[in-house]
Amino acid sequence: MHLKYFSILSLCLSTLFSTDTHAEESNPGKDFGFGVYVDQDLFIPFTNEDRDYTMGLAIEFFWAKDKGLYPLDGLVRSAGKWLGIDAEDKEIVYSFMLGTLAYTPDDLADEQPIYDDRPYSSLIYLSNKRVRADNDSALAAEVSIGILGTSMAREFQSGFHSWYRDFDNSDEPVEPMGWDHQISNGGELTMRVRLSKSELYPTLSVPGRFDVSSTVGLSLGFQTNLSVGGAIRFGSIKSSFWSLPFDPVNRGSFIPFKAVDEWYFWTVLRTHLIGYDTLLQGQFRDSEVTYSYDEIEPLVYDGAFGFTWGIGSSQFTFSANSKTSDLKHDSRKQTWGSVNYIYHF
Repeated sequence: MHLKYFSILSLCLSTLFSTDTHAEESNPGKDFGFGVYVDQDLFIPFTNEDRDYTMGLAIEFFWAKDKGLYPLDGLVRSAGKWLGIDAEDKEIVYSFMLGTLAYTPDDLADEQPIYDDRPYSSLIYLSNKRVRADNDSALAAEVSIGILGTSMAREFQSGFHSWYRDFDNSDEPVEPMGWDHQISNGGELTMRVRLSKSELYPTLSVPGRFDVSSTVGLSLGFQTNLSVGGAIRFGSIKSSFWSLPFDPVNRGSFIPFKAVDEWYFWTVLRTHLIGYDTLLQGQFRDSEVTYSYDEIEPLVYDGAFGFTWGIGSSQFTFSANSKTSDLKHDSRKQTWGSVNYIYHF
């Protein structure tokens, strides 16, 4: 797993996530609720190519205090100690998420292994996280356990394509024929630990109208990388900066704020230093199409522009997302849309 990169990323942990966790709490929210998050390139007009990151879907349940379903609690508590999160802190927000991701090459009609494009890959995962936030910073620890290489992504994509062909009365999109060559085909357990720290820049912000923040994240496991990003929000803002709903299916570290009436536009830019990516390089089980570390991009950039609207107990988010290529021999970028809905009880 290219131990030198793993070691470098691990070494960054103590420096990047050292922080004073005794600041006064801003109370992330005493209510509880759920979120439904959908990523799909079909949401962006004229760009539906159904390749690379072709689909993401997750449902998340969140609450304050020790309530609800929390099967990975012991692991998350241990991960949180790296950040100095007190396991007994009553202001921590918890969440439980079920999600799935799917990636495909460009040529879906080819039944044979494709060795010059990204491999088919899919993941079904369960994750728990805990987040401790105050007025100026937020710390998040998340543990995900999943299964690579199941037939769920193939069945969903095939069914969706069939429905769309009938709806549009056309021959497109084609039936995906290469799922038998996906990473870890047949199923393989995998795991990831993610830690992150977000900070607000008060001198660059206007309360209620405009704010600027940054996030540093470390991921260890089936995706091992170090990420650094910045975010801007502007509009009629009543929630805290750490509640910005950017990439919840993949990132997993944002936290829903208590229900408020607000609206704001936002944009995010992020850089990833890649250590290992199982969805490209494979894991322990043999896979027909994989890439070595020398063939993948060591630096990957992604970003988004979105709109978030909170009304009553509901919050809606719509965003356009883009990411640079994961492979050195392929310069094309990935583009997809996201629709997120959060409801507070």
